[in-house]
Amino acid sequence: MNMKKWLSMALSFALLFSLCAFPAAAEPVKPDSTTGEAKIIDIFGRTLNDYGVELVDWQGYIANPYVKLNVVPPKDAAYPLTIDIKAKGTSRLMMDRPSTLSETGAAKTLTFQNTGESKHFLLEIHPDRIGGNGEIEHYMLELTVTDANGNVQKQTTPIRVWDQDDAREPSLPLKFDYRYDTIQPYFSDPAIRNASEQAIKDWFYFFDMEPFDTVPANSEVTRLPQDNFDGHISVTNNEPYNGMWVYLRGLNEPYSTGGASDNGKYHKRNGVTVPDRIHRSLLTILDFYDTATPFSSLDDEKWYLTEMSDTSTDVYGLIMHEFGHALAFSHSWRGMAAYKRSGGTADNIVAYQGGPVPLDDTYHIPGEPQYWDRISGQNGGRTHLFHNKRWMLTKLTLLIAEKAGWTLNRSLTPFLSPAIKNTPVPNAKPGQNYELKLQAEGGVPFYDWNIAGGTLPEGLTLDRFTGKIAGKVSGGAKGSYRFTVQLRDYDEKSAPVQKEFTLNVGQGELAGDYLFDEKQAEDSGIALDYSGASHDAAVYHASRTDGARGGGLGLNGLSSYMKLPDRMLKGAQDFTFSAWVNVAGSPAASSSGNSDINAANVRIFDFGSRPGKSMALSIEAGGTLRLTAPGPQGTGAVNISGSGVTSGQWHHAAVTVSGSTAILYLDGAELAKTSDVNPGSIRSLLNGANKYIGKSGTNEHYFAGSLDEIKLYSRALLAADIAALAADKPSPPVVEPPGPINPNVAVEGNVTASYVSPWESLVGLNDEYEPTSSADRGHPIYGNWDTRGTEQWVQYDFDRPFTLSSSEVYWFADHDGIDLPASFYIQYWTGTDWVKVPDPSEYGVLPDQYNVTSFDPVTTTKIRLTMKAKATTSTGIQQWKVIGTSTSE
Repeated sequence: MNMKKWLSMALSFALLFSLCAFPAAAEPVKPDSTTGEAKIIDIFGRTLNDYGVELVDWQGYIANPYVKLNVVPPKDAAYPLTIDIKAKGTSRLMMDRPSTLSETGAAKTLTFQNTGESKHFLLEIHPDRIGGNGEIEHYMLELTVTDANGNVQKQTTPIRVWDQDDAREPSLPLKFDYRYDTIQPYFSDPAIRNASEQAIKDWFYFFDMEPFDTVPANSEVTRLPQDNFDGHISVTNNEPYNGMWVYLRGLNEPYSTGGASDNGKYHKRNGVTVPDRIHRSLLTILDFYDTATPFSSLDDEKWYLTEMSDTSTDVYGLIMHEFGHALAFSHSWRGMAAYKRSGGTADNIVAYQGGPVPLDDTYHIPGEPQYWDRISGQNGGRTHLFHNKRWMLTKLTLLIAEKAGWTLNRSLTPFLSPAIKNTPVPNAKPGQNYELKLQAEGGVPFYDWNIAGGTLPEGLTLDRFTGKIAGKVSGGAKGSYRFTVQLRDYDEKSAPVQKEFTLNVGQGELAGDYLFDEKQAEDSGIALDYSGASHDAAVYHASRTDGARGGGLGLNGLSSYMKLPDRMLKGAQDFTFSAWVNVAGSPAASSSGNSDINAANVRIFDFGSRPGKSMALSIEAGGTLRLTAPGPQGTGAVNISGSGVTSGQWHHAAVTVSGSTAILYLDGAELAKTSDVNPGSIRSLLNGANKYIGKSGTNEHYFAGSLDEIKLYSRALLAADIAALAADKPSPPVVEPPGPINPNVAVEGNVTASYVSPWESLVGLNDEYEPTSSADRGHPIYGNWDTRGTEQWVQYDFDRPFTLSSSEVYWFADHDGIDLPASFYIQYWTGTDWVKVPDPSEYGVLPDQYNVTSFDPVTTTKIRLTMKAKATTSTGIQQWKVIGTSTSE
């Protein structure tokens, strides 16, 4: 049964002010009304009996985060007592074990021996696929207290679930191929096929992957196992594709599994192999227990019925798990093999989980508690905090899967760090009611809001649950109030985040504050004013781009600009303009085509519509910053300027005007000054119309580049104020320092061979595994049994030329049919022929070491090693390194 969802009117109203804050309507925290009741207390010490509990259903089909809740029994009851807890309204609600699941919800019982005792439980909701992003699901938490005298008392607390579902499809095209599902054709069942495809799509939902170069028809060879894994058949794609080709095949025996094509060919973009070597096709094998009935429903209200047993098999969970081995969790993926060898010590995994997360020999996450996903408490098909029902993707699983070479879409809510959003703060009026709801995103959004510094105007308070600032402003309040808000999300390991706001009571001196962080800016044509003065600006033909911090305003130098409200500086006699500026290309660019001085510059701002009668801040050729303003009566314009603007870099530019004095600042330092501006003309411009950002009033001199944090004040800031604004420098993009160049260019090669044993692999030939001996089986091995006495070759094909100078080969010998070769030689491709490398040193065939062969440098796109087997054995290789450099380095 699907539970109906709805939005309250209060929620709809709240969303007009906050699209990112947890959209739950609530009054400020009320006095404790729980006397005689058991108390539900959260990790922040807040009592939840009246307000309720908030859960989240993240974007994507993933195990959601749980919330930890403490239960304190009533003081006036007879002990010992029991508290029966029921989470009611949907089967998707779950509690940590021991507990029960049912069609109507989850239940568990806590026992208390005395009044000083408290116990916690965990509450979580299974995801679903219905509803829309931002909707609220309403359920109920019921507590029944039964004391030692048999007295029974029931109480209820609301449960609200923030639904973040969307209908987004994977960005990578997927091709499902059932042509070879002919042995045990499970996938002929539409329900099984639908559940399987959904499980695979749900993996790709979380990846931010653009299509690859088109793979021509019949060019991708994949080997599919036969029944009982008794041999393979080679198959190819029967049409071109630029995403992922997925084979699905049912077998009778021996088990379900998944794998990559592992044929030495990898996806490319623009003709170059993707750095992480993404396989071009994947396969999933399905085999049910003979006694098991497939459970193929995708109705999430039936989630509690799912099993993975010898009587019932949840198709979705099984395919999700097995396809994970095809997609990432196997030695076929070079990055995942390296992660396994490292013991799971990747920095981001340790930071998230709190310690390393190794993989076992079958590339599974271990089942011990320290490896259960920290946020959801789940761990796929193994025992975990909750009932082991459907095997689910977890945040930990996806973070590890990324090591195979996939890129996670970190704009999705499971990966967002908690943050307080920039929010317009409207001015307040003395003696009147005021309300502002702060916005947040990311983390586990059962947020706790607090004032960490500064003060609110008297009469206003911040609601810890909702982030709402509300109340009646004191009649004596006046001026600007700065305060710092602290946000904690419901992840006990998260660090608090803080943000400073300013609330003006009466008219503040900040007349406009444009941060360009609103995501809808380029669609709506509006730049929100965050000053509280409600001076939103009109934006034309501009784009939202990366700013100095967060979003910025992108101007194209041809037609884009921003128009400020005409009277936003009404009554102002003095003035300050402040902005972060990033000029694109040459600062001399101009769209006017004229040769006068005004045509040789591009505008940051321009107030007025007549040349010589306007005030403008411009950037000229050579990186000169110039202020033009009206001079004394009858003298024309006054110009002050200075150099120092570099294209492609963020600079802080500011102008202050007070009386007849104008000062020009660059990066917090005074650049130029004049005392010859006309105060009357300046006041007329400030109080008049035609205030433009990014062009002149004559529709010329369009700015090309990015602007951010544009601020306009109705007073002249002091030099120290300007320096403080400029000191808050944009953080440069985080660029990982380049690692040392790997001289082993074999890692760049696509591997092919004359022959490889069906049970062996080419993927280990250049996976940079360091063997401990020639018999080491710790990674995929290349072997060519049974080719006794013959010559066999392996080969690297490169996407671009490399200059090569030596080879290092570590032979494989298992003393069971594969031994050291009798001899070998190395050739390179001239473009038309295979030729032996010039002047090679010794061709070594020693065991348990690298055999190094140096030769005169050759530049080529292919290199081949040909080995001659002994009469009674075949040959194999642990690792083949080729030392060289790219010709482009």
